[in-house]
Amino acid sequence: MKIVVFSGLSHPILVHPVLHDEPVLTAQAFYYLEQLESVANIRFEALTDHLSDDEVEYLVDNYLFEYSKLHPKERLSFKITEGKFWEDNVPEFYLMADQRDTEVLALDVLNDEHVHSITAIDLSDSVDLTDWDIGRNYAREAFASYKSAMAALLEKKVNVIVSPSGDRDGYMGKLRVVKPGHGLITREQADGLSNITLRSIPQTATSVKLTATDVNRTCEALPLLRVTASKQYSPIMLSHYFSGLKELNPLKAFVGFYNVLEYYFEEAPRIAGSSAPNELAQLKCVIELISAATDVANFLSKLPPDTSNAIIADLSTSSGLIIAGVPHSPDMRHELARWLYEIRCAVIHSKKTRRGVPTPSFEPYSQSSNVVGYSIPVIQWLAVRCIEKDHELVNLIPAPALVAGTQGT
Repeated sequence: MKIVVFSGLSHPILVHPVLHDEPVLTAQAFYYLEQLESVANIRFEALTDHLSDDEVEYLVDNYLFEYSKLHPKERLSFKITEGKFWEDNVPEFYLMADQRDTEVLALDVLNDEHVHSITAIDLSDSVDLTDWDIGRNYAREAFASYKSAMAALLEKKVNVIVSPSGDRDGYMGKLRVVKPGHGLITREQADGLSNITLRSIPQTATSVKLTATDVNRTCEALPLLRVTASKQYSPIMLSHYFSGLKELNPLKAFVGFYNVLEYYFEEAPRIAGSSAPNELAQLKCVIELISAATDVANFLSKLPPDTSNAIIADLSTSSGLIIAGVPHSPDMRHELARWLYEIRCAVIHSKKTRRGVPTPSFEPYSQSSNVVGYSIPVIQWLAVRCIEKDHELVNLIPAPALVAGTQGT
């Protein structure tokens, strides 16, 4: 629903919505922006500017981490399991479309000396066969009437007379047969998203205009957000962070963020000079390393009331047992560590009993497991602080040693 310009690191990057998958048979007259995925656009001005795929991913991860700190509830992530782009086999007669489920004829009679002629079998066809993208050109002609009919549908109304009932008001008058929601764009506007570039955006711009359209109730522009980054963080910790960020399932999201903290389970006690004989003690050391008692209190005080109440109340698990809440105290870090650790055990382990005693556990995709969602803002915040603390420690510059017989100034 927005365009983001990232800068400050080796290359600027533009992130914007885009219509993936080369739709032909699956093309729509309208799309909703919130249903589109985004693309990260990077430009190499010279061969020396080129980055490998891994370097691009690391660059994007660092930028998106800064974005996530500004918008923690959004799940913008570079981590995907299936690619959205492909390379066509140019010598073939057909190109791929519709996520490679459709083949469209592509032969260039004007520029390919091996193509001697292309003529329509149906003499009523009006498609220009000298334009090489033949399959898509046929589809565009068929699409035109559909697009016009769907655009007219937006203006269609009917007369309605409805008497009031116990659960609905009465009404007499005209009603639209279709009421579009926010974020509606036309197919032409969706196609035009791929033409947005850093060079086309003025330095002072706060929004970017979409392709002009004569259809009412469609978006005219997208807001522009600028994000500046100056730090590069641990790629392993970023990977764990984004594995949690992208998940809708609260159990999986919890594990991703917990793994960020777990990365420092041995480092934190070593830095603090503490003994941590078990995982709970290690988690306590990590939270003490990355946050002061006042940091935790301030963060918890700003959470929504339903989240705050869930943290201090007992948390019911799928097995019927409870996880005790976090009581108010001047320093809540140890109790917070205990709370997160017990949630972790209930998420990770599915044991019905431990040494014959029933244990708390969460059943995946059950209604009862949704309560884990209340812990996500907390553990995500701690994960951010852990990644930032790691950057601070890795980039510490040792103070110069004093030479005997001299005095520091």
